[in-house]
Amino acid sequence: MDEKGQVESAFWNGVVEDKPELDKLSKEQLRELWEKEEYEKNQRQEKLNNEWKDKVPDDMIMIRDEIQYSRYVVLGCTALYLLMTISDGDASPISPLQEQIWPLVIVALLLPLQFLTSRQYREVRWHDEEMTAVIYRKWGDCFVASATKLEQGDELVLNSETAWSDDGFHDVTSVNFHDGSHASRKHTNYWIEVHRGGQRHDIFGDDWHNKRQLLATIDFLQQKISQ
Repeated sequence: MDEKGQVESAFWNGVVEDKPELDKLSKEQLRELWEKEEYEKNQRQEKLNNEWKDKVPDDMIMIRDEIQYSRYVVLGCTALYLLMTISDGDASPISPLQEQIWPLVIVALLLPLQFLTSRQYREVRWHDEEMTAVIYRKWGDCFVASATKLEQGDELVLNSETAWSDDGFHDVTSVNFHDGSHASRKHTNYWIEVHRGGQRHDIFGDDWHNKRQLLATIDFLQQKISQ
């Protein structure tokens, strides 16, 4: 909290603007507020696209979307299938019993889903003259997710926040039951922070919760900064 009593944002070097209490607004006021936020969001997106979408980068890496932990599910099901069929004298991996093929069914369902998911991707683009990292997103439509100005000596740091949620539409790592019936889900959000002069200067990638892919992004951009 700063001297004016405003709460510092969890992500930005600034403060959270005072916002009206939503439960005290009329439906018309809520609609106007939503329309204003959507308009501002679309304006920011249009500006990013116009400036960076078609600009050719000096270097880039492509990172495809993935179903998290899918590779472990495939490996686990394959290993389980082999264990079940090899240890059974009445079966083999080539001629399994009917009740032994369910691990292969899971793999057969998961692989096409993973293939379709991988058609969506991000490009981490580096523009050397501007010292700018651009995240280009192909997700149905194509758009620029962020453009972050960097400087020599900047340090990129992966940060995260873990919280409990009731909605169940997050990266679920565990489930906890309260009062014997209500389920709360634990999810972890990841983002990249730009540290400059020992202080957090900016963030990006906060809509991208794949830890492994964000670490790959940091490695790529840190090499560019240090050149």
